[in-house]
Amino acid sequence: MKKYLFLIVVGISLGLISCKVNCPDFDKKFLDWIPYQENDVIELYSPSKDSTILLSIESIEVTHTTSYAVGSKCGGCSDDIRINHYNSDFHLEIYLNENKVGSQSFKIFDTYFTTYSEQKKYQFEGQEYDVVRIFENNDSKVLFKKLIIAKEFGVIGLVDNYGNTWALKTNVKIRRLNDNEQRKSIIIKNASC
Repeated sequence: MKKYLFLIVVGISLGLISCKVNCPDFDKKFLDWIPYQENDVIELYSPSKDSTILLSIESIEVTHTTSYAVGSKCGGCSDDIRINHYNSDFHLEIYLNENKVGSQSFKIFDTYFTTYSEQKKYQFEGQEYDVVRIFENNDSKVLFKKLIIAKEFGVIGLVDNYGNTWALKTNVKIRRLNDNEQRKSIIIKNASC
């Protein structure tokens, strides 16, 4: 009898283990586009308007699903990257599924950006960037029509509906991704369900 009970327990345990799906490790390459840490300030300047836009990084949250149980409500290898989740001036959210971008959105003041094109060797305000993503919003009722993000630099520019540009100030020290001190405040929260 003990032998049968043991086999039943082992069988159930193996069945429960086999119902768990392990997810791939979080791919940190997505952080190449947002090289910030908490308390950073993005400073963009417009010579034509003689004005500066300051975008503060108050919080960075990365949630990574390590595994999930088959049949559970979450049921997927999803990751979320959020900057300033509750901030009204600057907000970013990237949703990943198995390390592929499912959706992403940026909000700067009243303007949302969700779709982009990617360009290499892009010139912007006298500076060349290896790879950029150009997000566009064609709604004439919002302030900005274009957001430009460069790999390893983050937000480098904004263009308003009148053609005025704001560019990353050149005198601002940009922390490069190979600087190990840069990512200390970004904690990847592992979760499973």
